Amino acid sequence: MDDHNNILIIGAGPSGLTLATELTRRGINCTIVDKAAGPAPLHESRALAFNARSQDILAASGVTRQICSAGHTIDQIRLCWNGSISKEIPMLPIALSTQSENTDAPSRPDNNQLLIIRQGEIERILIRHLDSLGVQVQWNTELADFTQSDSAVTATFNTADGATNNTTASYIIGCDGAHSQVRTKGGYTFDGESDPQTWTLADATLKDTSLAHTLIADLRPGQAFASIAIEDNIVRLIHNGPNILQLHPMADRCTKIHWQSEFRVSYRLVKRYHRGRSFLCGDAAHIHSPVGGRGMNLGIEDAATLAWLLETEQESSYTGLRLPVAKKVLKMTHQQTTQMNSSSMISSVAKKYGPKLLSIPYVNRSMKNSVLGLDTPTPEWLTK
Repeated sequence: MDDHNNILIIGAGPSGLTLATELTRRGINCTIVDKAAGPAPLHESRALAFNARSQDILAASGVTRQICSAGHTIDQIRLCWNGSISKEIPMLPIALSTQSENTDAPSRPDNNQLLIIRQGEIERILIRHLDSLGVQVQWNTELADFTQSDSAVTATFNTADGATNNTTASYIIGCDGAHSQVRTKGGYTFDGESDPQTWTLADATLKDTSLAHTLIADLRPGQAFASIAIEDNIVRLIHNGPNILQLHPMADRCTKIHWQSEFRVSYRLVKRYHRGRSFLCGDAAHIHSPVGGRGMNLGIEDAATLAWLLETEQESSYTGLRLPVAKKVLKMTHQQTTQMNSSSMISSVAKKYGPKLLSIPYVNRSMKNSVLGLDTPTPEWLTK
């Protein structure tokens, strides 16, 4: 498997699979491996949002069309205070603000809408797409270590049968999540902090389909509850505390619980996205609050950007392009999460009356751009 012109991708989550898709589309050889036995279980998918920016990025490969066919649209966002509706915001498809005038540029979707689809389903669509191109994920293959020279990277892997093998490639790219081996072995720092409180989530079937295309955020002093429609009568319930099935206002409408989980929110970011011939994408480079649904999408942006930079031999620009975007998203999600968790009088007033500001066109547009992931610079290759 020695090939100095081959790019080695560690991790077959959304970031790694996007990177393999974009590299292959651009005619660049790659090998993608993962220590797991297969993609994430469908019923245990933490990430759900596939935003407009990601739809735009993956349109050229044809994957966006497949994901949108399998996904579930959000047509309105309902903001509540103490259980009472403060504001309902339509989220109908919007036209992209910047379209390329280059007729040879990749085809882009005419309209984009917030799409809800389980991470595991996105992974399976990308895996099938790569299979059709002759690229297969090498499962049960764990990175043990790697070394690099001026011209190549040599990686050592352990496989499920106890074997050890070495692979030489031109670059190694860590798409291997928050506990990234590429980040650890590559000597990157990963500074940040963690919130002390525990969040909980549950996927449940509802008694009816009245909220089939609705996202609800119900804020209270020191508490936040959310409900996101995954299918016509299946929702993701989220709470910034324990006992979700006892406290969530939607719990009494649930007839079946499919999955429950708890997690803590951390904010961590590398100082640089590449060191020598190693690079990082997605959660390997940044982790933050799930508020806003930006995590998986930010990783998709990282991966597609890196593929373009490698093709155009501009990979040294990677940190400069992606670090400012991650800093902005981390700052934004930290502020939003802190606001949700606060029980102060000032925060309660802001949560109660803030939605009224969405009647102002600029504020409304700014909120929608954030939800759709369009509040960061459009990738350069999409505008040429």
